[in-house]
Amino acid sequence: MKRFLAWFLLIQSFSLLTVGIYQLYLHEAPSLLAFSNYSVQQKNILSEPSEKEAPIRITISAVGIDLPIYTATIKNNVWQTTDLGASYLTSSPLPGATGNSIVYGHNWTSLFGKLVNARVGDKVVITYPDHTTKTFVIAYTSVVTPDEGSILDRTDDKRITLYTCTGLFDSKRFVAVAILQS
Repeated sequence: MKRFLAWFLLIQSFSLLTVGIYQLYLHEAPSLLAFSNYSVQQKNILSEPSEKEAPIRITISAVGIDLPIYTATIKNNVWQTTDLGASYLTSSPLPGATGNSIVYGHNWTSLFGKLVNARVGDKVVITYPDHTTKTFVIAYTSVVTPDEGSILDRTDDKRITLYTCTGLFDSKRFVAVAILQS
């Protein structure tokens, strides 16, 4: 019986270690935030914004998110990410312009981990380099799979799509879509 218990505990320890290492890998994997069927060829704008135009901060007071925004691109189907704040995909329109602006971040408590607590009606404030702000109101939230890139498609309204990973092993995306408040 002691031998069985020893083997059982050894196998269980190895299994937990493997799961822990895999979780650490997922935590650091830049491809985790990517959508498999979205590419730069689907650009929503004609030219990318300059650093003087790109948003610099996102605040969602209702869920305790207040982060700097860094510009990001897709190169060789690899989505740039940062562990310092949120990422604004420069191939999408500037937040507040007509179209679907895309901002995403890792599912860490210090980044977009609290986004899953966002609710319809919550306000999203985007700050620009000249310290002006634009306020968006969350219209809906959903959980999608990484192959549902249609949430990033062009739109005729002025919206911002925010997302982060969620689910078992971060296998899904939590999405919050907010419309510019007039």
